[in-house]
Amino acid sequence: MKRIFSILSVFIAVAISTVSCSSSDDSPALSSLATITDFSITIDGVNAEDINYDLGTNIDVTVPFGTSLTAVVPTISVSENATVSPVSGEEVTFVDGEAKTFTVTAEDGITTKDYTVTVSIRGEVGSGSKLETYVLADLYGENSTTTYTYNEANFVSEYTKVQDDWGDISTTVYTLVYNDKNQVIEKTAEDESTVYTYEDGQIVKSEYKYNDELVYTYTYSYNANGDLSSEKRTDHTSEDAITEVLFTIVDGNVTVENRFGDDYTAAYDTKNNPFKGLYPAAYAAINVGIASVNTNNPVSGTLADDVVTYEYNADDYPTKASYTYFDGFATVEKTFTYYSN
Repeated sequence: MKRIFSILSVFIAVAISTVSCSSSDDSPALSSLATITDFSITIDGVNAEDINYDLGTNIDVTVPFGTSLTAVVPTISVSENATVSPVSGEEVTFVDGEAKTFTVTAEDGITTKDYTVTVSIRGEVGSGSKLETYVLADLYGENSTTTYTYNEANFVSEYTKVQDDWGDISTTVYTLVYNDKNQVIEKTAEDESTVYTYEDGQIVKSEYKYNDELVYTYTYSYNANGDLSSEKRTDHTSEDAITEVLFTIVDGNVTVENRFGDDYTAAYDTKNNPFKGLYPAAYAAINVGIASVNTNNPVSGTLADDVVTYEYNADDYPTKASYTYFDGFATVEKTFTYYSN
C-alpha cells in the first residue's frame, strides 16, 4: 500500500510540474520595443504645412517666425503597448531652440528610450518693396543718394549713402549684421558701430560708438500694441544729457512726432511706403518717423506747405514725391527705384 501511495505521489508531482511548465511556456513575452514611430505637433494659428520636421532620436522641428510655443500639442505614435511621457495629445510648453526630453517606456515596463525634441522658431523673412535707390534733393537740407542691397531673407544687408553737402561729396557704406533669427544685432560703418539689445523680440537699447568710444545710448519704449512710443538718447559727450522723442502711431503710421517739445504731424494716403518691409519688424520699429518707415505715405502735415504729391508704380509704391516748405521758398524732390521681382 505504501508503495502504491509513493508511486501515486510521484505521478501527481510530475503532473503538477508539467502543468506548471506548460503554463509558463504559454505566457507571451512582453515587448521591449520603445520607439517613437511618428511625431508631429499642432499649434493654434499655424498651418501644418508651415511646420518642418527632422525625425530621429533627436527630433528637430521648425516653425514660422512669431509662433508662440506656450501651447504646443504633440501627437506621438510609439511601439505597440508602449507609453510615452510627456503623453501624446497634451499641451507642452517649449522654449525656442531648447531641447525637451520625451521618454518611451516599453510594454515590459523596464526598457526605456529617451528622445530629445527641439522646436525652433525660424527667422523672419522680408516681403517689402525691394527699394533699390532713394534720391533726396532738398534745396535747404540733405541731398543724397542711397542704394540698398539685400540678403537671402529679403532684408537690407547693406546700404551706401552718397551725400552732397554743398559740393563736398562723402560716401558711407553701412552694413547690417544679423543673427540666425534674422534680427539686426549691429550696424557698422567706417569708425562707427551701433549694437542692439533685445528683450522679448523688441529692441530696448542701442549703443552708438565712434572710434570705439561710446557716444550715445538709446533706450526705447513701446505701447500695448508694440509700437514705438519713446526714444530717449543719452549723450555721453555732453554730461549724459538726455533728449526724448515721442511718437503717436496709428495703423502703422506716425501721426505725431514730438521733438524738443514741438509736435510734427502728418496725414497719410493708402499706398505702400517705400521703406516698408526693408527691415525686420523689431529694427523697423525703432526707425519709424514721418519721413521714414511707415505703412503708408505722408500727404500733408507740418513737413510741407500744402500737400505732398506722388507718382506710383503698378504695385502702388511711390516712384516720385515732391513738396515745398518755407512758404514755397524750399523744394523737396524724392525719387525711388525698385529691384524687379
